[in-house]
Amino acid sequence: MVSNTIFENQVQDIINVAALTSVRSSNSLSANILTILSRNDLTGAEIVSYRKIASDYLISLCSFKSNLNGLMLSDFKGNTITYGIPTSYETMAQNNWISLIKDSEDSLVLIPPHFPRQWYNTQKDMAFSVLKPVYNYNNQKIGFVIADINSDLFQECFDTSSPSPSSLYVINREDGRVLFCPSFNLLNMELNKEVLPEITNNILSASGHFLMMSPEQEKMLVVYHTSSLTNWTTLSVIPEKEIVTAFTSTLHNIILITLFLLFLLIGTVFFITTLLTRQIRILANAVKLIDGDYLDFNVSIQTKDEIGALSSQFQAMLKRIKLLLLEVKREEEGKRRAEIAALQFQMNPHFLYNTLNTIKFLSSLQGAENIGNVAQSLSSLMHISMDGRSFLKAEEDGEFVISYLEIQNYRYTNAFQSRIRVSEEARSCMVPKLLVQPLVENSLKHGLKDKATGGILLVDYLLDEKFLKIIVEDNGLGMNDGRIHEIMNHNQNENAGHIGIHNIRERLHMYFGNDYEMEIISQPGVFTRFEILLPIITENEVSHYVPNFNR
Repeated sequence: MVSNTIFENQVQDIINVAALTSVRSSNSLSANILTILSRNDLTGAEIVSYRKIASDYLISLCSFKSNLNGLMLSDFKGNTITYGIPTSYETMAQNNWISLIKDSEDSLVLIPPHFPRQWYNTQKDMAFSVLKPVYNYNNQKIGFVIADINSDLFQECFDTSSPSPSSLYVINREDGRVLFCPSFNLLNMELNKEVLPEITNNILSASGHFLMMSPEQEKMLVVYHTSSLTNWTTLSVIPEKEIVTAFTSTLHNIILITLFLLFLLIGTVFFITTLLTRQIRILANAVKLIDGDYLDFNVSIQTKDEIGALSSQFQAMLKRIKLLLLEVKREEEGKRRAEIAALQFQMNPHFLYNTLNTIKFLSSLQGAENIGNVAQSLSSLMHISMDGRSFLKAEEDGEFVISYLEIQNYRYTNAFQSRIRVSEEARSCMVPKLLVQPLVENSLKHGLKDKATGGILLVDYLLDEKFLKIIVEDNGLGMNDGRIHEIMNHNQNENAGHIGIHNIRERLHMYFGNDYEMEIISQPGVFTRFEILLPIITENEVSHYVPNFNR
């Protein structure tokens, strides 16, 4: 059901928020929460500082969640961190809800609609709750997180307007009580009361349907589905007479439409057949005149039907044939000119290497060591770029990146530090040439471009089980999930940046098909990490991926 899916998505969104508040990670924000709940040696000042940071973190996670009444993190002694107005610790203790999560191995407990606090007892204050355990870094259960979801979510998802008189109910299979009744109540059931026995007796599986009689002795069709997330069952109740009426009306309309289309089809076929017969003869006579070098088609058929389209396509085909004959002649002439130009402008790469070595020598004599270093790095880049190979050893590729970064360090006036590391096991693994350099360039252009100092760029080549893993990481601007999705799916124009990512994926797909993985992990303002998993390829195996590889 669409309503049930929307409801589950809303609940899952709140569950995700609850999970993020207590996730065990290196994130300093979530670490503050675990520190407050797990440590007993904190001073008063430390508690105030940690609690302030944790509260700000909860606000950033929970803001704009319209259906979230409140959220509370607590240890089992009653020390709490809250957002909004959640169910109080005392209310949970009175209802033995804390023991549901403390004494069981369940990772998620849903509490049916209830009043969060004793003095909130109007219908609009009711909420149902998501309860999850909180573990410390030693995997010990130290507390729980509870998120209250406004019961109005039932109204928004299930009490929708419908052209047919139907009702949607939500029941709790565990205690047999009604969690939600619509305003149009066909079965006259009451909220928080037990479900009608004829319903519970007919629910035999996770989903299905059955017929029953309403309190007014009217036959009803009941379609039910039990959510795998909440374990609550949604009932859709429709009067049988409405189904029969709708079916009869639809069948009547189908018959009328079919008869109308049949007569229309007969008349159309007769008209088109008559029209096409004349045009086909004209077209056939004109085609017979096409022979040998005679490529002129003098018949003009202006009709918009298939014959007119065929005539236009035939004329266009003859024009293309004429153009192709001219293009073949021009291409042959152009090839000859290109071969002559290539011979005239061919430059020996050794001349470029010797020139760069001369620059390095002169810079050494003049004491300009930076110019010599740039010339040496550029010479290394040219040597690898122009050697004709499609794959390099990881060790060579790392040296290529080092040379590139040495040049970039002068451009960025040493605003960043870099570290290139190739593990011993990965040194002889083969990597497509110029695969890592565009990622490094992206990190400099988009990640570290606004950092005047303190930029860090890390590149690692290492083995991960049966794959070669390449990591490019920087501590630059970072990006949000939307930007990552945009880059990975190439939903951007050519001026939006990161075009090299799309090109890298195209090359990897060309070499390896689907036998590779590429992922971007980032946190805005903290870091960005590109990870690529490639098959482990030795130098002898490269020919299987690039048949013309030069060894």
